[in-house]
Amino acid sequence: KNVYYRGAEMNFEDAVAESGIRFSSMYSASPVCSPSRASLLTGRYPGNAGVRAILAGHRRASGLTPKVPTIATALKKLGYSTGIMGKWHLGLKDECRPNANGFDEFSGFLAGCVDYYSHIFYWGMADGNTNPTHDLWENGEEVYENGEYMTERITRKSVEFIQKHHDEPFMLYVAYNAPHYPMHAPEKYIRRFPYLSKDRQIMAAMISAVDDGVGEIRNELIRQGLLENTVIYFQSDNGPSRESRNWLDGTFINLPSNPTGYGYISNIMTDENGDFAEAPVALPLAKEFEPGEYVIVVSRSHLSPETEEYIDILLNFWHNLTRL
Repeated sequence: KNVYYRGAEMNFEDAVAESGIRFSSMYSASPVCSPSRASLLTGRYPGNAGVRAILAGHRRASGLTPKVPTIATALKKLGYSTGIMGKWHLGLKDECRPNANGFDEFSGFLAGCVDYYSHIFYWGMADGNTNPTHDLWENGEEVYENGEYMTERITRKSVEFIQKHHDEPFMLYVAYNAPHYPMHAPEKYIRRFPYLSKDRQIMAAMISAVDDGVGEIRNELIRQGLLENTVIYFQSDNGPSRESRNWLDGTFINLPSNPTGYGYISNIMTDENGDFAEAPVALPLAKEFEPGEYVIVVSRSHLSPETEEYIDILLNFWHNLTRL
């Protein structure tokens, strides 16, 4: 049984991992989120994808461009409908947004982190010169849905995408931001963990909401009769963070020298967001699921045999880790 967060069992993710292929030594291409996402979507090292560092969240921020093809670009050429729901963090300029980089549909936010309820990007205020910015989009249109918990919104939009495209091949990139700060969770998830301390309850609740979302997405594939013809790939992005804003009381943790286990440590690994403690960052991964942030769903139930070349694209995307 895999316990992703101390004291919090992830039922849906564990169940699916047990029916798939589990990788215990998966490595991220970067210890921070923008470069790791660029690598995930392009199959290239971050530098070769043109994203070498954490990208800014203001609306002029550059990042990934169409000069570097993504898995969405490649699958779109083979007749797939492509979608991303959730976190992008690969640039806000028009040419750097999801719809310019192979995705037919995008619903989510463009910066690195937002308030889970107001969907406002506050992180840039740390320099004292940047105002908060609202950051919720449907393709190129800014939308306002104040009050909907972001994790649940990502799940809802993902299920709607599957319902819309169930009768055609599709690729869906589900980019949950949880448990990235700010530390927000609905009470219904917090109540699941009365035996944890208050700060750990929030972290566990955020992950539990993702776990429920994983279950809803998989259940929708079952309802549509697609599960047996669908590849589901699930991984963390780049390991946990040592930033003090994760701990709710401002305590700075210097990982890996953290013998007390204060805060959040990913499984038995000491890797952290922003560092190469075990060079590079080791991640939990499964070819159906295991705990993390990314979910990529590729369904080919309506493709003819001559379109099997998509396997080569996915092999490049997964750096030849596994065969489909």
